[in-house]
Amino acid sequence: MKAPALLAAATLACMLGVTLAYQASPGIVSTARRTSSLHMAALSSIGSIPQSQILKTMAARRALFGSGGGRFCRSSPTSLNAAASAAAIYHSPDEPDDAETKPFNPGPYFEFGSSGLKLNWFGAIYGTVAISLGIIWYASLCACQLMYLITRGKVDKYRRVPITFSQIWGTTLMNLMGCTPKVTGMENIKKVFKENGGPVMFVANHCSWMDIPFVGVNVGWRNYKMIAKQELLKVPILSKSLTVAGHVMLDRSSRRSQFNAYKKGVQYLKDGVNLVTFPEGTRSRDSRLGPFKKGAFKMAEAVNAPIVPMTIGYAHKVQPLDFIFPVRRSRSIPATIHFGEAINTAGMKDEEVMEAVWDGIAADLPESQKPLQDTPKAVN
Repeated sequence: MKAPALLAAATLACMLGVTLAYQASPGIVSTARRTSSLHMAALSSIGSIPQSQILKTMAARRALFGSGGGRFCRSSPTSLNAAASAAAIYHSPDEPDDAETKPFNPGPYFEFGSSGLKLNWFGAIYGTVAISLGIIWYASLCACQLMYLITRGKVDKYRRVPITFSQIWGTTLMNLMGCTPKVTGMENIKKVFKENGGPVMFVANHCSWMDIPFVGVNVGWRNYKMIAKQELLKVPILSKSLTVAGHVMLDRSSRRSQFNAYKKGVQYLKDGVNLVTFPEGTRSRDSRLGPFKKGAFKMAEAVNAPIVPMTIGYAHKVQPLDFIFPVRRSRSIPATIHFGEAINTAGMKDEEVMEAVWDGIAADLPESQKPLQDTPKAVN
């Protein structure tokens, strides 16, 4: 047998081995209870979050979720709770934001013609490492594609293997470049998987390209699919990952695409595959939380899947909108991700689900990213 044939056979054998290993190993989660003191300790460990904001956030949680259980409380809030909730959710000009007051100079940068996109020295190093690792990632994805072609999709039906390769690429890159965010609320993920036993939908705010690797790396080694814009298929390597892994692609200008995305997302949840979505639909221009589009929530409601709010802080300071790659390490700020308490969608109306998730994310945002008072919570 010639060398190319041996290499192909070895690659396919490895792929099948990884697949069978995943199919044979059950998900293991441990029990963890979230308490107010634990939440305070976790948040206090992040130096960039002021004590006043921590207290404010916890007041909002009591107002939104009540003092026990961790599930969304559907009872009518008192006027005191409503006032506390509004105070914690919306931006207050009287509240300081330490990260906003720290000056940062990205240093000399190169600007790419009329596009206005920029690249500084850190971004150049990050891009070099990302692309170098991306070549291996791309080759692995091509091997997956070949395996699915040969087996006609009968092996690794839910495309977990390419998700694993993407996870390896992202985790390696984030650690090498010091771009892993501070993470809190992991006990909430463990709790929802233990209590629910099925898939969940992760919902996050969106203000930077870094949100995607932040979320992908921290959702963990579970099988998940992102609900992503069709335009991302134009990005080299990323487009291969999106197609081979079977992520849910959405063209917002096409009713047919929206319907197909809905059907595919619902089917994934029925099959036990988690979903990830950024319901604002695009990156926030001023980093503040914007209104949600309602479509994605209907997928979770269709199968009564719980929703886990994910609050991403300061990703826009790691990679601003006008830079092609990150401008600095996320650990230096630090950028943050908080997994909120799961929201049970069973028996809830569209507006209730959307508002609960929006409030949950807003309550945990740093002051500079909290929505303004006149921000609507949803748009069609």
